[in-house]
Amino acid sequence: MIIFQIIMSILILVAVPVCMGLAVVSGLKCRTWPLALTYGYLVMMTSFELVTVPVLLLSDYNNFRYVIWIYTPLMLTLSAVGVIRACRTGCIGEANDRLKDELSDIFHDREQIIVWFVAIVILAVMLVLVSVRVIFDGDDAYYVAQSLIAQQKGAMYSSNPYTGRAAAIDMRHALAVFTMWISYVGRLTGIHTTVLCHSVLPLIFIPLTIVIYGQTGAGLLKGKRVMWGYFVIFTEVFILFGRVSIYTPEAFLMARTWQGKAVAANILLPTLILTYMIMSDRLLSDDDGGFVTWLPMLLVNASAGIFSSLAVVLVCVMTGAGGLVISIMKRRIRPFIWACVCCVPGLIYMILYLYYTYFGWR
Repeated sequence: MIIFQIIMSILILVAVPVCMGLAVVSGLKCRTWPLALTYGYLVMMTSFELVTVPVLLLSDYNNFRYVIWIYTPLMLTLSAVGVIRACRTGCIGEANDRLKDELSDIFHDREQIIVWFVAIVILAVMLVLVSVRVIFDGDDAYYVAQSLIAQQKGAMYSSNPYTGRAAAIDMRHALAVFTMWISYVGRLTGIHTTVLCHSVLPLIFIPLTIVIYGQTGAGLLKGKRVMWGYFVIFTEVFILFGRVSIYTPEAFLMARTWQGKAVAANILLPTLILTYMIMSDRLLSDDDGGFVTWLPMLLVNASAGIFSSLAVVLVCVMTGAGGLVISIMKRRIRPFIWACVCCVPGLIYMILYLYYTYFGWR
């Protein structure tokens, strides 16, 4: 049973996102496996949200089964599409070549070997501390309980997690269906959602956070790649000792890894900055590619709603601000217009939130 759970966890939390992300990375100039994993999670979250939110709003109690029936074939289809597109564009071969070149540069320099060994050790220490040091968090009583109710009773936000009784849907949390995604992973893997939240997801999301910051550092240090490992070590130390209060992003990453707002702060927002960095060369050139270049940013905005309503606002503001800066640099209004178009998913999300909160809830 444990072996089955491990294999299913690897497939759903690693293999499937990578396959989905290949469809996005195939259209980028920079094609790497870490980027495939990063954007794969955004594709997974966006597609899950597009399936789950209509089911939640348009069906009654015991509706989680519909999500499983609809999303599972969709997830497999998106994975297959990503692999097929990557094979046609040669993305897999290019990603392998980049990985070989980077490993070759590291293993031919003794200093780099030591630096990256230290980075791996610090990451291992972080994962061990998260796994063996049980940190109580009051939000367990709501978020983890909602995931557990969906996994065991099949009801999405239709039960009071404090009493177990049927209750009206809490729209403050209902549209942020990240807890339902945890239930979905728990149902497919056979892992209890509490174990999944506290023991499995940190092993995925903490390294993913380091990967995203590492890719950002690689972009910032193009002319000084030897400093890349030092950047990763600095980031890890900052996270490891950044819990100066319970409200810092570092505290959320280490102690509340399984909460949507923690994922938004530590994965989604850094991915937005990384996306602008990847797009910058094309956006600042004469042939900016039009809206096709902005599709990764549209994906970032579309995935924000699954984590938190606040994330929707923050992502829209940051996207608009980035588009405004690029428009000023190029002295053209079109980048700002495309940035505003990318914020349309957030606008739709907020309209749904306001409508069902104040007017249309059954």
